[in-house]
Amino acid sequence: MKVVDLSMPIESLKTPMFPGYPQPLKAVFTTIETHGYNSNIWVFVEHTSTHVDAPNHFVKEGPTIEKVPADTYVGWSTALDFTNLPPNHEISEEELKAKVEALPFKVGEGWIILLHTGYSDKAGTEEWYKHPGLSEGACKYLVELGVKAIGVDAPSPDHEPFPAHNILLPKGIAIYENLINLDKVVGKKFLFVGLPLKLVGGTASPVRAVAIIME
Repeated sequence: MKVVDLSMPIESLKTPMFPGYPQPLKAVFTTIETHGYNSNIWVFVEHTSTHVDAPNHFVKEGPTIEKVPADTYVGWSTALDFTNLPPNHEISEEELKAKVEALPFKVGEGWIILLHTGYSDKAGTEEWYKHPGLSEGACKYLVELGVKAIGVDAPSPDHEPFPAHNILLPKGIAIYENLINLDKVVGKKFLFVGLPLKLVGGTASPVRAVAIIME
């Protein structure tokens, strides 16, 4: 068994963030010298680093993060290669379907589909925000497939008017953002685990996402 870490670190005041979101901040709370043990206080937006969105991020009465069943965040998965696309490219239904149908195994209901764009390497730069995104047709295709979650190695799986968020989240399909190391799992079948914190009323949560490859 091989475990591949798919999660971006959270570093105080040095974490790539979606435009307008503040940096996470760490403050020392106790020290071994003074109290006998170390601990810190962290302050960060729910949508920090590698995280998963809950339906209520875009759906007014949608479930909050702690109400989404835990099995939404664990399942068979694969990563599709969408590198070398032009900036802001909108991935069509045809492009997505071709990648899925080219896999040597069947992908369908209950799967978690990850999109490898290569944009995790651009994190913290202006180019990072010009990542590829899913089209409306591609999102509807994912709904038809019956996937329970999707993820991308970029700050978002879409651009305004946010078709992925507006089509997938109302269907209960979780959205992972800011994954890393997807180049290590492209075309492979693996068990994906990306459990959020049970933040009551939360619209998202940072996760430690991993790919478990059975060798």
